[in-house]
Amino acid sequence: MTHSLILLAAIAALPACHDGLHGSRPTPEAVTTVPAPKEPMTEIAIAVPIAPGKTAAWRSALDQLLGPRYAEYESSRQRFGLTSQTTFLQKTPMGDFALIHLTGPDVHASFHAMSSSRETWDVKWRELTLDLHGMDFAQGERVLPKVVPAFSMEAGETAGAKPFMFLAPLAPGAADRIRALAGDVMGPRQADYVHARAAIGVRREAVFLESTSMGDAIVVYWLADDPAASLKQLGSSTDPFDRWLRGEVEKLHPIPVDAITRIASGNTLIAQYPK
Repeated sequence: MTHSLILLAAIAALPACHDGLHGSRPTPEAVTTVPAPKEPMTEIAIAVPIAPGKTAAWRSALDQLLGPRYAEYESSRQRFGLTSQTTFLQKTPMGDFALIHLTGPDVHASFHAMSSSRETWDVKWRELTLDLHGMDFAQGERVLPKVVPAFSMEAGETAGAKPFMFLAPLAPGAADRIRALAGDVMGPRQADYVHARAAIGVRREAVFLESTSMGDAIVVYWLADDPAASLKQLGSSTDPFDRWLRGEVEKLHPIPVDAITRIASGNTLIAQYPK
């Protein structure tokens, strides 16, 4: 994995969860409300690095959230308008990453509210985020990555499909090509795109571009019948669209597609809200 990926992920200090917080429930007057949306982003997928040696502590903190502290965790999600949160662990040669997919009426507004809230729970969460991820989320915009949807598809009913996420770095200067590629995928090639993904069992895909001055990457979110099988087929499909896309991707990534899928095959679902 390249240093550009590490540098990108190192500034992506967004809410990996209120890991293992030790605060009390908010009083009504202390609750931070989410500002009214202007141009709401209702979905986002991000990558957050886990500090060296902290992966076990991070997983333990998430276990606490989904277990004895779930009521507090659920209250925080509701206060900030987040309707779902899915967290995966991706291990790479350069370190471990939390991959997080969130939905809500305005996820960006939720980020701002969480970064500035003085409620005890949120302050404790930011302190733990600093410990587990090495990020000071209280800095707000200064640590927020520029995340935009690149392209997406949906084929049929998604009920019962399993989530999956993976992260892939981009070569320097590749972000503009991703934007152009997205125009093709969501334009003249969209029908082929939907057909190709459905053929490998992917019912929904959402691809996000993270861009910073220090590096770019894409974060991919799937709902699939069998994510492991779909990932394997993604690298070997003979569908014309898949062959074309692999050729384009090989120009954009600093590592081969088969290496990306091999690394991603070990990704683990760590937490889901609501459970």
